Amino acid sequence: MKTFVRNLSLKYKIQSIVWISMFLLLAAALFSLHQTSASYNKMLYRTTAGSLSASSAEIARNLNDINTMMDLFLADATIQNSLSTLKDSDQLQDINTAYSSAYTTLTEYYFTFRQNYMEYMSLYQDTFTIHTHISLRHSVPEEVMDDLLARSREARGATVWVTDYSMEYGIFAVKSLRRTEYLRLDDLGTLIVCLDPDALIGSVGQTDPLYDSANYLLYNASGPIYASASIPEAVAADLGRIFEEPYGRRSAGDQDYFYVRGVIPDFNWSYICVIPYGEIAGAIRLAMAFCLAVMAAAAVITAVLSSSLITSITRHFDNLLLKFRHFGDGSQTPPDVGYDYSSRTDELGMLHQQFDLMVEEVNQLIRTNYLHEILIKEAQLKALENQMNPHFLYNTLESINWRAKIAGAKDISSMAEALGTLLRITLDQKNTQVPLRRELELVQCYMTIQKYRYEDRLNYQVDVPERLMRCWVLKLTLQPLVENAIRYGLEENTEGCLIQILAETDPEERTLYLYVKNNGSSFEEDLLKKLDSHEIQPHGFGIGLLNIASRMQLTYGEGYGLTLYNEDDVAVAKLTYPLQFTLPASPPEASAAEP
Repeated sequence: MKTFVRNLSLKYKIQSIVWISMFLLLAAALFSLHQTSASYNKMLYRTTAGSLSASSAEIARNLNDINTMMDLFLADATIQNSLSTLKDSDQLQDINTAYSSAYTTLTEYYFTFRQNYMEYMSLYQDTFTIHTHISLRHSVPEEVMDDLLARSREARGATVWVTDYSMEYGIFAVKSLRRTEYLRLDDLGTLIVCLDPDALIGSVGQTDPLYDSANYLLYNASGPIYASASIPEAVAADLGRIFEEPYGRRSAGDQDYFYVRGVIPDFNWSYICVIPYGEIAGAIRLAMAFCLAVMAAAAVITAVLSSSLITSITRHFDNLLLKFRHFGDGSQTPPDVGYDYSSRTDELGMLHQQFDLMVEEVNQLIRTNYLHEILIKEAQLKALENQMNPHFLYNTLESINWRAKIAGAKDISSMAEALGTLLRITLDQKNTQVPLRRELELVQCYMTIQKYRYEDRLNYQVDVPERLMRCWVLKLTLQPLVENAIRYGLEENTEGCLIQILAETDPEERTLYLYVKNNGSSFEEDLLKKLDSHEIQPHGFGIGLLNIASRMQLTYGEGYGLTLYNEDDVAVAKLTYPLQFTLPASPPEASAAEP
């Protein structure tokens, strides 16, 4: 037997191991499923109990909404004034006006809160009665109404829930309305709200889709409040005896039931949710059948996959031999074998990884030099970007301080809000490029601050097509140019200044052009070259212009950047970007080298 096994091919050896393992796993799964079926029933009870118990919180929420509504109605100034007039006035016109106002307000409250399953609302006073609507179905006997009014008076302003008549006329909430003016607290009338118990309970009676609607028994110390019509009389008549535990399974009549027992929060009303156990048993059988189907499907899939896996093992040996021959021929890179071995941890994977690592070391020097250049470029960009934040923060704070001294503290809040937005955008170090919409938002915040300083002398226009708002541009390039325009367009002359920002593309839709124009100033010819060659000493905004030009050259390369020129009596700063609607991915080496 040992010789036979030893002489089997590698394919059949692996297949034998797979099938034996699969048989043992299936046997263990069936045994575990059988052993845990009893505990599964208990877990199902608790899960269903939790789902049904959530409905009690929904009932409590609706009842609390009615409580809140009645407190709001008591405090309503229109109701207070109308009821006071109806009680105190003897002028017919005043009484009619007050009656109409009280009716209108009562109706408004009804339509606002009727989603809490109100049937109707009524307002009673000694000589006046106001109803939202009363039908024959809602008519209440006089003795019942006298009892409701008496209970409201006994409560002395508190909301009272009356459930004695819920089976015939609905659940009532009554409240004595006291006069709040000067804390006189004399009786102005009684508010009665009738709730439909069928609608209230029916709204939360839906349980898991596997079961039909839950049947409800609702009661308090005074007796039953509500019973679902589908509950058998044998169950409803003996609810206290057969449903003693918080939840469980009980028999009543000729049927088994699963029930949940609890209390409605804040109202001390008890409830019992009942569903036929036959539906739960059906759900258990469905779950068992599903598990068996899953195991059968798993067995079939395992057989197919294992056969495919075994067949494909020899392919990896061929791939390794191909790499060796390719390397032996003098090639510095491994051939494309159509498979990624970097995530494999078996012996074959380790052999392929070690070979690929050996080839990778040949190109290490090239990658190291390229990474070094990327780090230098990134450091230059960050250094240039960091020059701008202290300079701009100083000028912004100077503007806020100037405005505070001249105009007092009235506008500081608005300026500070704009400054906060500016700082958040400028200090964001996540991306060096942002959508044009974001860059214009920064400029808008800056202009908000400057408008407080220069008021009507400063005008600002933006003409950018909506489709170009999504273009990616280098961050902090527009705002320094706008700041420069204000400096030379306003601070050095007394006339007004118009600043315009325009955007367009070249006919081939490959390049984006942004223009910042202002009147009242002009650029010196070849200003950037003179600043760069120190023919003109850079100071103030000269540093910012060189900063923008350098950053754009480093980011986009030759052919893009900043151009300064004059157009008639208008100074123009032109920014040239590649037209890109998606942010280009950073080189892998640069990402890996970030500290």
